[in-house]
Amino acid sequence: MVIFNKIHITVVTLLFFGILLNILPLPDTFNSIKPPILLLILIYWCMAYPNLINLTYAFISGIILDILLIMPLGYNALCYTTTIYLTWLYYPQIRLHTSWNKMLSLLLILVPYFLTSTIVNKMLEIDYNIYDVIISILISIIIWPALFTMLRFVRQKYAS
Repeated sequence: MVIFNKIHITVVTLLFFGILLNILPLPDTFNSIKPPILLLILIYWCMAYPNLINLTYAFISGIILDILLIMPLGYNALCYTTTIYLTWLYYPQIRLHTSWNKMLSLLLILVPYFLTSTIVNKMLEIDYNIYDVIISILISIIIWPALFTMLRFVRQKYAS
């Protein structure tokens, strides 16, 4: 029972920092290519504890982000829930991959996220640049090994 609480406290704390990093104001040039750090943190924890960290965390995190970013309610919740569902569905295969293959798997998981985001942007007539979306995907994949290593350290130190 104590481990159960430690895991949730650690995850909620890191999700709070992920939300702060996502709402951090940056210049327009960097803001449009900013990777979804909160989603990457959710993906890691979903792969680490798939029975504990699930769609509820993704939905609530998405709703909170929608409120803080003054976006249409459910926009990020839909995108995050879809992505975490795919992660949860394929986590047994992804966990067995090498570091390079995990980056490729992350690409395959993030493409539906950005595709969903792009479709919703088009329906809501929100202006976006497809090149910024591609650069954001590439930045997410490039930072994944460092983020993965950092989150694994935190998990071993505080959540186990």
